[in-house]
Amino acid sequence: MTSRIAQQAARENGASPTRKDEVSAGLNRLSRWQTAALAAVCLLAVALRLLFAWWFLPPLESDFYWYRLAGLAASQHGLASLFSADPPVPMWVLSLWPPGYPLFLGLLYSVTGSIWVAPIVQSILGGLSCLTIFAAARRWGANPWAAAGTIALYPHAIVYSAIHGAETLTIFLLSIALFAGVTSPRTRRAVAYGLSLGLAILTRCHTMLLMPGIILALWNQRRALVIVLCCVVLVLAPWAVSRSVVYQRPVFMTTFFGHLLYMGNYAENTTGGYYDAPTPIEIPGDVTPPEEDVYYTAAGVREILLHPWHYVLVSARRIVTWTGVERDEWMQKYAPPWLGHLSLLAQLLLFFAAAAAAIESWRDPRARYVIWPALSLVLLTALSYHMPRYTLVALPYFALIAARLRIRFDGIAEAAPAPH
Repeated sequence: MTSRIAQQAARENGASPTRKDEVSAGLNRLSRWQTAALAAVCLLAVALRLLFAWWFLPPLESDFYWYRLAGLAASQHGLASLFSADPPVPMWVLSLWPPGYPLFLGLLYSVTGSIWVAPIVQSILGGLSCLTIFAAARRWGANPWAAAGTIALYPHAIVYSAIHGAETLTIFLLSIALFAGVTSPRTRRAVAYGLSLGLAILTRCHTMLLMPGIILALWNQRRALVIVLCCVVLVLAPWAVSRSVVYQRPVFMTTFFGHLLYMGNYAENTTGGYYDAPTPIEIPGDVTPPEEDVYYTAAGVREILLHPWHYVLVSARRIVTWTGVERDEWMQKYAPPWLGHLSLLAQLLLFFAAAAAAIESWRDPRARYVIWPALSLVLLTALSYHMPRYTLVALPYFALIAARLRIRFDGIAEAAPAPH
């Protein structure tokens, strides 16, 4: 009821309610019991993540090993060492991934190099994500308890909080971005929106696919759009410039997009995700990572043009992957079977709840600030490359949209006797 009052007081172009509207609707305060309940949800999120890390701390292998190595190097040689032409880790590591998560680990390891510091801090970030998504849901007119509860109990998020991977930090940063951007952002919120988005992209480059939807959502608020884009560029520029200087050619974030496009759309790949495709024969043996990625991009485009129907099928398959039909490889490896099955069920329910809520809320002027970026992420991922863990990165958006779903019991209400 209160959210509806505040929405009616807002301007028709989708702007957020004024402070006066929020006060009159009771949106800016929680009762003592509500505050205690919110604290309990956040603490539950932290406790579940710590408990999983204590029981099933995954070994350091593959991506996790190199992330930790980069973090330790940053703590020992200084954070700026990752931006140098001679970094303290193999150059290919910084070609595959942007530096946000290694810098985050470097800050943690400057305090202590214990393997436990990352899971502990990431568990706390899980609780803080519940808090920020709760606030975002209240501002957007969604059910804040459903949104925060989804973040707290989502099995996939619980497992990844124990892993030395960028997903938990990315979820936290996107939760902040959503809190700032669920309505038409004024100057301060536009700055916070842009900075948090830039940091999320710097941590997990895949979140860049949110940007077309964000640009469309803010197109009629040009001042806010310019502020958001300038802040995103401000965050990303140091890394892009340093990589361009190192390789003596323009490099945006990573040099791995072409690899993903090629392997995801290779003619013999039936899933649209990871596939051990053969190296294109036209790639010389002495090329730099940016030059190699250009060759891979060209090979990926060639696969799409030579096999258009295959591209249509794997693109559709990639959309279906968002429902949870394909289990994440690390969930299979580290989570107990019952938790893996529960994760698939949770992902399936969340996807269809978010889809139903998006259809139901489509006419709401404020819906575009959340739904359009999420739709951009889903569609552009479908057109390029998809891994099950990408669904986890979109968790804040899906949880917020699903919390907008209204379950009505109009028939029961109409059948009830009228009071005399």
